[in-house]
Amino acid sequence: MNKIPLRRAAWAAVPAALVVAGPAAAQAPPPTVTLRASPSTAGYGKPVRLTGAVTPPAAQPVSITVQPPGGAPRHLVASTTRADGTFRLTAKASLPGDLVAHAGPATSAPVALALRPRLTARWSGTRLPGGRIVLTARLTPAAAGTLNLPGGRDGRFRLRTRAARAGRRCARVKLRANPGYAKLPARRRCIAIAAPALAAGSRGPAVRFLERRLDRLHYLLLDQNGSFGADTRDAVYAFQKVERLARTGVVGPTMWSVLARARTPRASRGGTHIEVHKPRQVLFEVHRGRVKHVVNTSTGLTGNTPVGRWRIYHKDAGSNSLGMLDSLYFTGAYAVHGYHSVPPYQASHGCARIPLWAAHGVYSRWNIGDTVYVL
Repeated sequence: MNKIPLRRAAWAAVPAALVVAGPAAAQAPPPTVTLRASPSTAGYGKPVRLTGAVTPPAAQPVSITVQPPGGAPRHLVASTTRADGTFRLTAKASLPGDLVAHAGPATSAPVALALRPRLTARWSGTRLPGGRIVLTARLTPAAAGTLNLPGGRDGRFRLRTRAARAGRRCARVKLRANPGYAKLPARRRCIAIAAPALAAGSRGPAVRFLERRLDRLHYLLLDQNGSFGADTRDAVYAFQKVERLARTGVVGPTMWSVLARARTPRASRGGTHIEVHKPRQVLFEVHRGRVKHVVNTSTGLTGNTPVGRWRIYHKDAGSNSLGMLDSLYFTGAYAVHGYHSVPPYQASHGCARIPLWAAHGVYSRWNIGDTVYVL
């Protein structure tokens, strides 16, 4: 009879299960989850594809969070993995930051997602020299950064200015991006400023703008109706005289440019009075040292309109036999009065002619004893 050694007999008596569970036995690996985002830089509001896998494979819930720069994590999207442990999700890009996948106790390594904001910019306003124009820009989302324009509330920026001259006016809109947002190339935006030729008979928005601009500068007009009539022509004559431009009565590029930067002319002195300027052939109605109205005038052909300080001594309403309308006599037979012909040069017998359409208004604003300076 064979004898089994004692050591071998002892091992033979140990159950197989106890041998497998011993300290040297291999342990199951912990679960893991991976995550990939495509694209890694997404346009704001555009879809982002999120893919990954859970190991060991199993169908289980998976969720994705995003941690924006300097903020707390936020839930982005959730779903369930397939039987093979893979998942494929789509989310809307609304926040930049680190994306993390969660599947049970497992979490993925963070995946950076940058956002490309939306930027729009356009010009609007009156596209004429002297017109108010506005460059409006919109940054979405507003948290994406700041622009090199005034404003910024709710991502809205506005640059308000005036068109200085005819031609193209351009500006560059630049973004200073906050962390997590992609840089954008500067946007160049231009606006075309027109300088249309206007003359008697012209109509439309450009004429209305011209009339409003002249009115703001205190050049006397009958109305602002968008029609280039006799009153508009006389106001243009007066402006051209004050600014020492060619006295054509026609608005062209040169006048548009001057009009854009012009100011109301100044009175020669303080007080309330009328000023007749012979060299420039214009009449100023002055109130408390400020010019209230500038009127086209024509003085004596031979230069005989008397220079000096005078007072209105007689008012003659209506028209007389000489065709003088609503006359304000200031010395002898010399008067400020309306007349059917008021050319842009000296042409009268010695009086200061003003247009018929302006005569009644001037007449009604001045009284006997008021001062008239002829300069």
